[in-house]
Amino acid sequence: METDLPLKRLTMIRAADLLPLLGAADAKLVGVESLELPSVATKLDTVLRLRSSQGTGYLQLVEWQAYRDKHFLWRPLGYLAWLGREHPELPIAVTVVYVHPGDDVGNTLRCQLEGQELWSITFRAVRLWEHDAAAAVASGLPGLAVLSPLMHGASAALVEQAATLLLASDDRGQNQNDLLTILGIFAAPLVATERLVHMIGRERLMGSELIEYLMAEKLAEHDRELEAREARLEARLAEERAARERAAVEAQAQAAVAALDATVQDAVIARFPNTPFSAIGGLRQIRDVHRLQELHAAILRAPDQATVERLLQAGQ
Repeated sequence: METDLPLKRLTMIRAADLLPLLGAADAKLVGVESLELPSVATKLDTVLRLRSSQGTGYLQLVEWQAYRDKHFLWRPLGYLAWLGREHPELPIAVTVVYVHPGDDVGNTLRCQLEGQELWSITFRAVRLWEHDAAAAVASGLPGLAVLSPLMHGASAALVEQAATLLLASDDRGQNQNDLLTILGIFAAPLVATERLVHMIGRERLMGSELIEYLMAEKLAEHDRELEAREARLEARLAEERAARERAAVEAQAQAAVAALDATVQDAVIARFPNTPFSAIGGLRQIRDVHRLQELHAAILRAPDQATVERLLQAGQ
């Protein structure tokens, strides 16, 4: 299930609804940003600009995690360092949100040397499966309702209630289409596709920019897979061509050896017909073309049969 883009889009649309989930229920949302880090050409998931109940402005970094990555916590640490350098005047809160139990690699990053802890940092963590789906829908907050299929106790009936809530919310047009589409993506394991389309509406699905993004992403993924398959096929064909060329070279070499072997035997028999067959038969053990050529030249110069027999014995 593709969740990265829907989660970011949900946060952009209904960030205020998610503040209770992020431990900032009393804060006021000032703005939502997706910031690019020029040094590494990547983007932070979401940075919320908040104001506390006492009027203090601060940043809330939200990092969604929907796949297993044992090095995941280094990512928000890097983002935190960059944000701190860019905004040293502002407090910065960090929340990591795990979508599935299998994604969870904890919320404390430690550095140890020979068993001794050098430093550690702990981020606030939200584990969606520990939150109650019914309570999320009952909150009346569309942002939490959209996440309800990922929570404990999620069911098809609660998905329908969430869809009804979204349809009755003050979100209209593109935002509503996107929220319903995100709900459908998260609810896919709970509700049949036909039922989801009926609940959400085909027009709303087709009108969602998120669907266009996901389709483009899926097409790009398909293109990458196709390129990878073509590359593997080309590599296999290249290996087969190389193997055929090696076989052809080997066959040519064997043919050359066989031809020289016959030439040497003919030379021995022509000059010294009484040479024992056992001495001539040893030629088959010589597989080097140059040795056979040298042996052939020596036999042609040999003064007698004894010399030829010594040459054949030495050649073996």
